[in-house]
Amino acid sequence: MIIDFNKVKYSYEDLVADAKALAKQYKSILQCVTIGKSHDNRDIVMLKLGRGLKYILFTAGVHGRETINPIVLMKIAEFYAKQFEDYQGLGEKYDKRLARPSTMIEEQYDYMIFGKCVYELLETYTILMIPLLNPDGYMISLYGIKSLKDLDLRERIKKKGHNYSQWKYNGRGVDINRNFPCNSWKPKNSKDYAASENETKTLIQIFHHYRIRGFLDFHSRGKCIYYHRKSMTEAYNEKQLQIAKRLKDITKYQLVDPKHEIDYGDSGGNTVHYFSEHFYKPAITIETVDEEAGFPLDYKYRTSTYEELKLILFEIAGLFL
Repeated sequence: MIIDFNKVKYSYEDLVADAKALAKQYKSILQCVTIGKSHDNRDIVMLKLGRGLKYILFTAGVHGRETINPIVLMKIAEFYAKQFEDYQGLGEKYDKRLARPSTMIEEQYDYMIFGKCVYELLETYTILMIPLLNPDGYMISLYGIKSLKDLDLRERIKKKGHNYSQWKYNGRGVDINRNFPCNSWKPKNSKDYAASENETKTLIQIFHHYRIRGFLDFHSRGKCIYYHRKSMTEAYNEKQLQIAKRLKDITKYQLVDPKHEIDYGDSGGNTVHYFSEHFYKPAITIETVDEEAGFPLDYKYRTSTYEELKLILFEIAGLFL
């Protein structure tokens, strides 16, 4: 396996190298493409898992300090790519064995059916995964200000006087998840404007380039699911609720009360609000990791988070019909 959960610090360079290695290992079903640049000139990469013309989008790493979800999405991509290629290599044998079941096949039956379903899913859908939208912020949270190559950016960040393990912003000190032009967005100062950041523009371009049927944005902390949109219709929110309930069944996370959709005093401008309002398609925020977890997040959360999220991709087609 390529993705190693035991590496205590998983750098941006590790992620990009692993993304390219996955694309090489599973070239029949997975591609790695560059979709944009951060302000510190780092590539923002996207995995394209599947062959279908129906698109679903997963993002993670919007906030720098939320370091668990990027590697977990990478591991999920690896798991499904391997399932696909295993079935592709043995599919004809599987079909013959399933057509003539015997007592010897019982132990393998569930695995074979799962492999066949994954194969058909990825022939119909392509899962777009942006595991790390904010590479500069991610590196600042792991390695501090020295991770920035641009000296002007270093000076800009230094003036904020911040505990870097708590850093949620990008390389210019902007919270990307408060930078999307939507009904809830409010300027935080006289120089603030929506979609000012490279990372924001990159995600908006992906939204508009593909006909995306549904969008999941993974954050941390709280083990909870945000689904309600005050700006949207009752019919939209009813669909959101049905999806959120199924996600709750899979993850065992709690649903967030609609009245807590946006915290009091929050400036708005979230990824999911932009997508909901512009495309009228499902958009859910999933918060992983225990609420009491401190930053920097313990790398040991990777395994439990992976197990909690792994089956979401398998259920995804039914959720977004």
